[in-house]
Amino acid sequence: MEKEKIEKYVKEIVKIVGIYLIWVTVHYFASHLYVRWCTTNTVLGFILSPFLVTTPYCNVLRWCIYNCANQIITMWTILGTWLITKIM
Repeated sequence: MEKEKIEKYVKEIVKIVGIYLIWVTVHYFASHLYVRWCTTNTVLGFILSPFLVTTPYCNVLRWCIYNCANQIITMWTILGTWLITKIM
């Protein structure tokens, strides 16, 4: 009975860690792609950036960066709250 409980918790933790890693991975790659494709570090990139940031792929990358960051913050907040409730 105890072994089944532990296996259940381990499976849940693996799911949560997997979701966290997906959010981090998407955020990481979206951030790097945004800098590379939407705001390049050249004079031409500076001149073109007002036009590039309106493109669909820059909008998608910006959405990914913003929402992934919020999800990561939320997951840390939930973990911190859970840990504090266990400590108290």
